[in-house]
Amino acid sequence: MTPLTNIPKATLIYILMGFILASYLTIRILNLSQAVQKVRTTADTASYVRISKESIFGIRFLATSRPFVFPLVLKVFQNDSESVVWAQGIFSIISWSVLAVSVGYSLQVFFLRVTAFGLILLLSLYRYIIGWDAVLLTESLSLSLMALFIAGWFWLMKGWRWPKAVFILAVAFLWAFCRDTNAWVILTIALMLLLLVGFRLADRKYLVFSVPFMMMFLLSNFSADIGDRWVFPFQNVLARRILTNEQAVEFFTHCGMPISPALIQLRGGFANSEDRAFYEDPALEEYRLWLHQSGKICYVKWLLSNTLESIQRPLAEFDTLISMQGIQPTLFSKRFSPILPARLESVLFPGRGFLFLFVLGWAFIFIAVLTKAGMHNKAWWVVIGLNILVFPHYFIVWHGDVMGIYRHVLTVSIQFYLGMWILMLLMLDSILSFKAAQEGINHKLFVPQTEQSRN
Repeated sequence: MTPLTNIPKATLIYILMGFILASYLTIRILNLSQAVQKVRTTADTASYVRISKESIFGIRFLATSRPFVFPLVLKVFQNDSESVVWAQGIFSIISWSVLAVSVGYSLQVFFLRVTAFGLILLLSLYRYIIGWDAVLLTESLSLSLMALFIAGWFWLMKGWRWPKAVFILAVAFLWAFCRDTNAWVILTIALMLLLLVGFRLADRKYLVFSVPFMMMFLLSNFSADIGDRWVFPFQNVLARRILTNEQAVEFFTHCGMPISPALIQLRGGFANSEDRAFYEDPALEEYRLWLHQSGKICYVKWLLSNTLESIQRPLAEFDTLISMQGIQPTLFSKRFSPILPARLESVLFPGRGFLFLFVLGWAFIFIAVLTKAGMHNKAWWVVIGLNILVFPHYFIVWHGDVMGIYRHVLTVSIQFYLGMWILMLLMLDSILSFKAAQEGINHKLFVPQTEQSRN
């Protein structure tokens, strides 16, 4: 037998990573096998099940009250709840494992590679990530697709290949049609890429993403318009934030919204309040005509008319919402048990100081831009983008709906924590790599030159 002392350190680290991955798979599968015994459904689940029974190429499937990705999963597994949960769980395991590998592989220092690999897997054991696997809603798929989407960009930064670009486009398409707010994030990325190419900060080949991303958004928006998916969340916002604000009421009145006692009576409620008066009260027929003709464009104009307030109001709730403490544990399976101890979760996902961390992250990003860190490791571009997109993503979700906002902002919260942790890993990696280069160190803990040239 070969003594361990004769095995290269890099090989030992990869063996350790294999052991960590095997342990991770075992823990996740055992946890899922317990939760699947009590699959959790909600009132929203019924609408997804109803859509899944429609023809896959029909308008009632592709452009209806819900995006089609989760109904497609239900259809594939013939609405067998346990099979769907197993599929969600396994897909989550694969997605987060791929992200862990891609983040680790993006670092130059070997011991940081295994640290990053283990940390990403550890983060994915958070109760507000794995808890959704046994719930028949879109949260599990949305989080898994986001992890896979981020992993695809890290993979691409190691070297441009068309199969990698196609992979990112495919994942982006599924993510955009998983939740409507995701499509707006895809649009934001498309615009960011256009700006980067326009200012010659990125190669023109990245335009291959901009046009398809914008087309995905337009298709999602078109689908939402046909299926009136935006109506219910807009009316939640109207009742809770617009009708309760005199300045907003005045603006919407000038934008043509007919104000009546019947409409004012609904302020402070939700879209389905007062026996669905928004939809069925004859006194609001004129309002409904305006809603479908001008409601969406007037709302966008309202947000743009007072940009400072549109930004300040979400920021006032940033700490509260990003912490995810408002998510009800009763949404999870009755057989679900958290894996991580509460104290460890509080370290990995601190429940306060988010604005401070957000500003600190921007400071690190500013330093990285000034020092041209992206020239030495292109993974910096992914980390910078991931952190820059936190607030636009949060802004979109916050203004998109009021009902269930703690659940809706979940993806943003996980994006925030991921961005912070990966940013710290990359900062440490850059510092150690720079120090080694300055001192002329050729240490085995760093990636060999043969591997660097191959990447």
